[in-house]
Amino acid sequence: MKIAKLSSSEKILIGAVGGLAAVCVKFLGQDYTTILHQGANLTADQWFAYQIGYGVLTPILIFLGMVLAWVSDESSRVKLLAIAIAAPAMITTWSGGVKSDNVDLASFSIISTAHAAEPQNKKTTLLPVDPTIRSEKTWWSAVADGVKMFFGYGKEINSFYVVAGSFKSQEQAFAHSKAINNRDKSYQAHVGPKTSNNYYPVLLGEADTLSNANRLRKKIIGRRIIKDAYLVNADDLKSRVSFALLY
Repeated sequence: MKIAKLSSSEKILIGAVGGLAAVCVKFLGQDYTTILHQGANLTADQWFAYQIGYGVLTPILIFLGMVLAWVSDESSRVKLLAIAIAAPAMITTWSGGVKSDNVDLASFSIISTAHAAEPQNKKTTLLPVDPTIRSEKTWWSAVADGVKMFFGYGKEINSFYVVAGSFKSQEQAFAHSKAINNRDKSYQAHVGPKTSNNYYPVLLGEADTLSNANRLRKKIIGRRIIKDAYLVNADDLKSRVSFALLY
């Protein structure tokens, strides 16, 4: 029995469903667990990048599925759906996993390299951050971050230090960390490396996830010794923090 050919509109509809199915499989297989279990540790920028990435790439993959289905001579709906899923699925499979965010953007044909490597001997710059607030970016930068996130770059769970004060004098920083530890040794206050503005930060404990660091910051704010505290990205300190400075 001869199978009737599918109309172009029917092919396009099946192709759209196939492209969307590939995106859904990617989300459930690669990103759902991260969002479910690590959602509290994602920064506002990471949340926004997820939204932008899926918002930009989902229509593209749906369109790809539509084109493949439209040009195919396949008359079976099931086989046509498999064809429509195949190409988008190859892209979404390649985009899986967590990749290092230190990627040369020139490797993406639609993104140009914007930043040169920083000198290795540059002093540490510690900037107070509020990971719950989105950074100000151009629309192009936001799209670039979203595309990178979709392909696995920037998914790492960031770590943060709680800074309980900064001092021009290293002796003052030591004295402050000692006073904190005398009050409660569980804070593990220690002095970090000298920053580019010539201050010595007093850090609490080890670098931790966003939710834990925020919890510690809220816990210690307002204490007699610690009047204020803020978070800094642990990557800004690298391995230069010495825990030999603990009291």
